Amino acid sequence: MDNTAKRLDEFFALENSDEHENARAEGRVRFGWEPRTRDLAAQDFRFRVRVKLPALKNRVDLMLSDDESYDREDSIRAARDAVNENRDSTTLSLRYQKEQSSPLSYRIGAGRRDQLFVKGQYEDTLALSAPLSLRYDGELYYYTRDQLGAELGLNFSYQLADEKYLRFHNRYYYRDRFEDWLWRHEFQYLRPLTDQSAVLYTFVTKGTTEPNHQLTEVYTSARWRTQYKRQWLFFELEPFVIWLRNEDFKASYGLAMRFEFYYGQT
Repeated sequence: MDNTAKRLDEFFALENSDEHENARAEGRVRFGWEPRTRDLAAQDFRFRVRVKLPALKNRVDLMLSDDESYDREDSIRAARDAVNENRDSTTLSLRYQKEQSSPLSYRIGAGRRDQLFVKGQYEDTLALSAPLSLRYDGELYYYTRDQLGAELGLNFSYQLADEKYLRFHNRYYYRDRFEDWLWRHEFQYLRPLTDQSAVLYTFVTKGTTEPNHQLTEVYTSARWRTQYKRQWLFFELEPFVIWLRNEDFKASYGLAMRFEFYYGQT
């Protein structure tokens, strides 16, 4: 994979420059089986690969992932699909940042089932007090079929004693094609068990504003995650319960089992 990254970066390198030799790829791959009542065969496969291009002063990197929001919504597939199934589609893009530490970035690429898109994103973190921080971000994008869209994220994190955390995540999506808003609220409690393992308790609600303001999903789980024999390999068990509007809010019980592999410096 690193050799592919070098060849790609070489295309942009100046003549007689050897900067492309430092090109590196990094990523993560996750395999999951997520059986639940009414869907015992549910599976999930997620991936993200990022290629850094030093020939462009590390201002541009190439991103390949299974959807456009891999890091923001790390839940079971059934929960992700209930919001906007078009988001769960392979995305390839180039991202530009003036500086590596810049909160502003721009992306151009293809995703959401073969749509071309352009996107601008601003993301930063604000320390409100010693234990309390706010990570906020805003996005504005245009897809060739879905047209204009926007997102706003407000994520609060409060550090407790013994490296425990309380988190409150809020996200709002605007879709120009449907002239509606999607919303998502998530409470998390993170409790470390050992240096290699932790438990994450989650409660999520999701909904939409059209045809009226309504709840579309409730989801709760307890995820146990541990490092498995290697520093780059992790194993997860996540018992969960999900209530979906399209299933008349009848409780569906499940257990997710996952292996996750890391490559490079993610």
